[in-house]
Amino acid sequence: MKTHNKSTITNTVRKPSFKRSLVSSALLSTLLAFQPQLAFAQSNLPSEDVKKNQTDDDVEDVEVIEVRGIKENLADAQLLKRYGDTFLDAISAKDIGALPDRSVLEAIVRLPGVSIERFAGANDPDHFGVEGSGVVVRGLTHTRSEFNGRDTFTADSGRGLSFQDVPPELMGGVELYKNQSAEMIEGGIAGTVNLITRKPFDSDKRILAFSADATYSDFIEKTTPTFSALYSDVFESDYGRWGLLLNFSDSTLKAQSDGTQVGRFETQNQLVDGESVMVPRTTRLTRKQDLRERQGLAAALQWENVDDTILATAQFIRSDSSLSWTERAIELADDAVINDLVPAEGTTFDIDEQGLFESGLITSNAGWRGNDAERQPGGIFGAQHAMITRAREQHSVVDDIGLNVRYRPNDEWAFSADLQYVESTSDIVDFSVMGATRTVVGITNNGDSTPDIFLTDPANANDEMHFTNPYNYFWRSAMDHVSANEGDEAAVALDAKYTFEDGLFTSVKVGTRYAKRQQTTRQSTFNWGWLSEAWAGNGNAWFDAQGDELGAGLGDLYEAVSFDDFARGGVLTTPGGNTFLFPNESVADNYRDAESTFASLMPGWVALASRSGAIGDFLPNEINETTETNNAFFIQGNFEGEVKGLFFSGNVGARYVKIENETDGFITFPDNLPVQDDDPENFLPSDQAAFGNAASTEQTAVSDYSKLLPSFNLKLNLNDDMLLRFGYSKAIALPDLGNLRNYVEIQGDNLQIEYSGEGDDREITRAQYQRYTAKSGNPFLKPMEANNYDFAFEWYFPETVGSLTTSFFYKDLSNYFINGSTDRVYENNGVTQVVQVDGATNGDEGSVKGVEIAYQQFFDFLPGAWSGLGLQFNYTYVKDEGSPNPGLSPDKPDSSEGEGIAFDNLPLEGLSKDNVNIVAMYEKNGFNARLAYNWRSEYLLTTKDVITQLPIFNEANGQLDGSFFYRFSDNIELGLQGTNLSNTVTRTSMQVDAEGNQVGRSWFVNDRRISLVAKGTF
Repeated sequence: MKTHNKSTITNTVRKPSFKRSLVSSALLSTLLAFQPQLAFAQSNLPSEDVKKNQTDDDVEDVEVIEVRGIKENLADAQLLKRYGDTFLDAISAKDIGALPDRSVLEAIVRLPGVSIERFAGANDPDHFGVEGSGVVVRGLTHTRSEFNGRDTFTADSGRGLSFQDVPPELMGGVELYKNQSAEMIEGGIAGTVNLITRKPFDSDKRILAFSADATYSDFIEKTTPTFSALYSDVFESDYGRWGLLLNFSDSTLKAQSDGTQVGRFETQNQLVDGESVMVPRTTRLTRKQDLRERQGLAAALQWENVDDTILATAQFIRSDSSLSWTERAIELADDAVINDLVPAEGTTFDIDEQGLFESGLITSNAGWRGNDAERQPGGIFGAQHAMITRAREQHSVVDDIGLNVRYRPNDEWAFSADLQYVESTSDIVDFSVMGATRTVVGITNNGDSTPDIFLTDPANANDEMHFTNPYNYFWRSAMDHVSANEGDEAAVALDAKYTFEDGLFTSVKVGTRYAKRQQTTRQSTFNWGWLSEAWAGNGNAWFDAQGDELGAGLGDLYEAVSFDDFARGGVLTTPGGNTFLFPNESVADNYRDAESTFASLMPGWVALASRSGAIGDFLPNEINETTETNNAFFIQGNFEGEVKGLFFSGNVGARYVKIENETDGFITFPDNLPVQDDDPENFLPSDQAAFGNAASTEQTAVSDYSKLLPSFNLKLNLNDDMLLRFGYSKAIALPDLGNLRNYVEIQGDNLQIEYSGEGDDREITRAQYQRYTAKSGNPFLKPMEANNYDFAFEWYFPETVGSLTTSFFYKDLSNYFINGSTDRVYENNGVTQVVQVDGATNGDEGSVKGVEIAYQQFFDFLPGAWSGLGLQFNYTYVKDEGSPNPGLSPDKPDSSEGEGIAFDNLPLEGLSKDNVNIVAMYEKNGFNARLAYNWRSEYLLTTKDVITQLPIFNEANGQLDGSFFYRFSDNIELGLQGTNLSNTVTRTSMQVDAEGNQVGRSWFVNDRRISLVAKGTF
């Protein structure tokens, strides 16, 4: 393998040869829409891979042709797929910066059967992720991640690696395994994604390479740099051959996304006599600006002895990534809106035939207005809107060290020892400060298109100064959230392989692996508290407060922010221009100073670290420690032979795995301790008062699991160009560590209060909780299991870099991860109560099945410049049957709109029935270009959104990306890369009833990005 652009590929043709059939020729002609006289070169097959499966007597002729650039990378990826010992797809990027997209995720999505999320997280569809997140393979999210064939992870609530944190400039290739063999590490029911970094022995020459680009994001109107460099060399000595490689990357990206959102629809009974109509509970306008910074380092040292019997490879990979974002949000957030959202005076709502709101001016007659009559006259005077400034910073570091030694003393025996140590940290600081004002909001729904939003002053007088006057704003609330996780894993693997001289089995391989992973998860609640809510008794602290007024001295902590070009214009309208007042960005950024900043307000918000019993930012019950040990053993036999002139090869084996988990955590009992004399908690029955003493009890849970995982892979060559492939494996997926957390958080539910007297004489006489509920993790959650079946037909064109493949897959699932409720008995303070515990559990059986069709080819047979044209196309259809929707999120924050509604007709999260990729390519005379379009059908983002508490669907959408490069010499290449050239609007909808009816939830617009790229190899 060479890391420079120019390369040669050796063509080896196996006997006996076959002629192309009329059927195959006709199919090729149909696909290309051409019927020229074809003049073909010989096929491009890899000599090293072919040598594994054939002898010198099989070789008929050899011809060397030259390929470069896109064609070279596609050829390498095609060879990996063709000669792989199980089902896989691959991306090759020999040259530094040659990965065909701007992130690892955006590159992986080009592979058949793969899709990614476009949000920061599937459970948080209110925050668009410019570079995406998460990998879904064949409709399932349960993928494993590897660096160079070794297990790796990010220390968050999941189990695998956050691919968006990995610098793409470090990657020499990506392999996606869709089935398994016995020697592979277990855990990838959906698939295993192996990220491959470069090694010095990939080339026998010294290589100096660089890649530099400047990326312009048109929405935020910022330009940011990326730079990477590579040094690789090979040295000969008396003690053998040495190789050294250093690869460094540093990238920055600034981006912006605007979101228009309509909240959950609530029934309003008072608007139409005798009829119920549904009006959106909230509207939300958001502007989010991202700063993504990534630094990466990959280093490799290789040594091979003089006799070529020992090969040692030491590798170090570091990924240091941070994502900081600031959000401004305008959110209709009245505190008592049920049956209190009404039309502005003199107007009416337009309601459709189903009783759903279509358009109108919304205000509210609800809520306490405070004691300041001048600022808050009585009557209907606007719906309260929160003016939110939010700052969030996430920093993740992964350090991965590996050492592999291979020893081959003779032609029969080969031994391998592999050592690895991974250390990972992941920290989040998230802080929101909220001002508030009262407005009238107008909404005009436009079907699938973005709604029109109109904001005006509460009196609906079109006051042009209302939104820029601090007289109309007050300090409302604050919310903080912190997580600080760290984990490490040490692993050792020992393998031995014996090669037979003859017989059906060519070799047998045995091995063992031991791994120990330890992780500490610290995750706080989302800690909301009031600053100056009128209903809290201290009145409103106004932005322009002076003298002795509440909030005086905070006058410099707000700023004017323009939404003039919101969503690229035409969506938001206000009198006097779209400028509003928000808490300063610096207030949200300086979280550690916020508590002292707002101390004068006597707030109901207390920072996380100031809570009673907190250890740093965390209560004891917010800290979980997990230790997981994994022991595995495998045996695999590799075979090949010939039957009736057809060559076959494959492997059969089994892997035995035993996993032990030990998880420390807490049971937290309700906090029913009264604060004031008239609190309802003073009137609870004695047993409930005793049970709710806010106590925490430490607990340790120990579990174990073992399983035998057989596998079988068979490949049958029909002729020189066509083959059939079959694969079966028993696979497992380990639960996310967030769902294994050992915690139970009990709280009283449905407090019933009885009163006596009326008016000023009204008093509480009795209070009682109707039941107790709890949120929990499940340290006894078992791995999901699946029987995976794959069958494929693969046709590799002998004339060019090209193939046509069809794969059928079926996954028979059991122990599926779902959310469930069980009744448990808990004792505290001498009292026993029955608690309904809601958390992760194992479900019954289900299945996922589908088909993948993939085609790629360069049309070398076309005349002249047309011969540089090429095309890639793949389509995936996925369907699930009987698979219960998990309804799980290992780090889902608390809700703001109640418990939501449970529907039993939901598909699997992340599963799109249809996925399509089309890539038009050109490479000729130093030019190479590509236009890549990715499309996926509607899919379920989350069963229960954290805001609406409803299922949220991502509507069908596609994105167009492209690139154009020119190679000035063998050393220098310049070009442009474009992302989101289609200016795609990402739209979500929410399911509102059991019949599956949906209404629009959000519309997001983000940057189009253009990168000027320079690459050099010397």
